[in-house]
This record gives sequence, structure tokens and C-alpha cells, in this order.
Amino acid sequence: MVAKFAQVAETLERMAKAVAKNKEWLVELDSAIGDGDLGLTMDRGFTALADAAATYSDDDIGKFFMTGGLTFNKVAPSTMGTLVSTAIMRMGKEWKGKTELSPEDIVAGLQAGVNGIKERGKGELGDKTALDALIPAVEALEESLESEGLPAAWKKAHQAALTGFENTKEMQSKLGRASWFQEGSVGKPDPGAGLITVIFAVLAKDELE
Repeated sequence: MVAKFAQVAETLERMAKAVAKNKEWLVELDSAIGDGDLGLTMDRGFTALADAAATYSDDDIGKFFMTGGLTFNKVAPSTMGTLVSTAIMRMGKEWKGKTELSPEDIVAGLQAGVNGIKERGKGELGDKTALDALIPAVEALEESLESEGLPAAWKKAHQAALTGFENTKEMQSKLGRASWFQEGSVGKPDPGAGLITVIFAVLAKDELE
């Protein structure tokens, strides 16, 4: 099973709609330990990315993600916007010249995105960030693909993201504005990890509440 650009564009459209649907939830999460703008900036960013995909006339997936990352960063100027745009551009670099993506390509691109977020944000697993949902999701995807097809693997990845998100409740924030709350951040889930659950719900084609 391979994904061509038309499928990528369709997925990005669904992702933009899912982020818009969950905008207020993301704002609520971010208001508890951040500045409360996560839902607003991510709505703008993913909408712009989907719009760019809808008008893209090439079939080079990597080239789109490279330019799409710049577009995302321009319309969503924030800490999370910078991290997401970095991940998008790293995926683009990994997929440069590709007109279709195999499951192995997808994993490699997501791992490149993870590495980009780590390097740009200086975060690691356990720091109470988006990585606490993203890393387990990508690991679950790769592991599941050894014995299952991509649709089932996406569902395993989504479940891993949900578990990672829940686990952030018991962590103390170590990076960014959330770290200002120190012990006060314990008991509240990480908003960035919440965003990852929305993204992987779309990839898994799981219904969002």
C-alpha cells in the first residue's frame, strides 16, 4: 500500500477539519498551563496547509512538505507553530523527490519529524511535551507494521498517542511557558500532546468526540 499526493491532500483536509473541531478543547488545555492560543494557531496552520495542498500542482510530496512547513510557520507564529513547521519540513526533506509513500517511507518521515522537534525544542520523552504522545505513536506504528497492515498500525499508533497524552497528567512541565507552573503543572495534561492525539485520530480514521 502506497500513498500518492491526492491521498496526502485528502488527509490534510481531514486533519484541518479535525483541528478546527477541537480548537476550543486545545485552547482549554493550553489555558491551564500555557497562554491559551494553541487551538487558534493550530487551526490557522493546518487550514493553510490543507489549502496549499488543494492547489498544489506538482506530485513531489517532499517538495510540498518543504514549502508547506514554511507556510505553516508563517501563519502560526508560536512555539508550537515553530515545532510543527520544523517537523513538516523535516518530513519534506526525508520525502524529497517521492511521488508516493510506502509505509516504510511514512515511518521514516515521522521519525525525521520527531528528530526535528527534539532538536528545535530541546525536549525529550518525559519532559511533558508533544513528544510524550508523538514518540510512542511513531514507535507503535513502526512496531505494528512488522505484523499488520497500515490501517491497523495507524489505530495502534493512535492508542499509543492517547496513552502518552494521559501519562502527561502526572508529569511536571520542564520546558517553555508550562515550566513556569512547576509543581502546578502536575495533574494537567500537556496541550501539545493533546494536539498529537487529534492528528493521529485522523490518520487512524477514528471518530473524534
